[in-house]
Amino acid sequence: MKTNNSHSRRKFLGALTTGAMVAGFSLIPEPIQAKINSGNFDFKLDDLAKGEKLDKALKKLGNMAHPVAYDISQANAWGLIWSNIYYLTNDETGTPAEEIGILNVLRHHGMFFGLNDDTISKYKLGEFFGHNDPITNAPMVRNPYYEPEDGVFPLPGLAGIKGLQEKGTLFCICDMARKVYAQFVGEKMGVAKEEVYEDFVAGTLPGIEPAPSGVWVLGRLAEYNIAYIDASVG
Repeated sequence: MKTNNSHSRRKFLGALTTGAMVAGFSLIPEPIQAKINSGNFDFKLDDLAKGEKLDKALKKLGNMAHPVAYDISQANAWGLIWSNIYYLTNDETGTPAEEIGILNVLRHHGMFFGLNDDTISKYKLGEFFGHNDPITNAPMVRNPYYEPEDGVFPLPGLAGIKGLQEKGTLFCICDMARKVYAQFVGEKMGVAKEEVYEDFVAGTLPGIEPAPSGVWVLGRLAEYNIAYIDASVG
């Protein structure tokens, strides 16, 4: 049974990097795309994100008032903005922040919003993911959304990731995305994928829980009575 599970996992990783999924990685350079299409995806997966702790947190969040999850699958800040609006409007209608349940799922391209300044700068992730710093209008070399300055968000006074965490927002990061992009970034920069992945793990912002995958989390939302909102577009 264990051998069959390992074989199935390898087949899944091959499928993940071919066919329709490749469209999601369209910003990857052509030489790397060629390797993806060959099915040569041999990155050994580590069991750093088994999900037990996160699963308990999801159950707890599902028992809070008006629980909702924002699916941040793209490199934009709408999920953070809407989390602020959700707190504000629920407070205005009688439900204080400490009773509200909010989850932000950082997956796919949105994964890198969960990384710190040093990691984003070292691997030029703003350039890699095609996302500009809202202040400099140049590719991000820091994470402006952790403790945002004025001008990062279109509205003043909105909390960033750290401020939302202090209000009680739960953040999780897709470990599968950390692994997949570790290979892509590593090949582009000539760095071992294992080293990049270790840096992605070490560079994940404080308090952000690793998830086996983003879709692993999304699949549990209905089980725990958590509403789903797609935050990939405004």
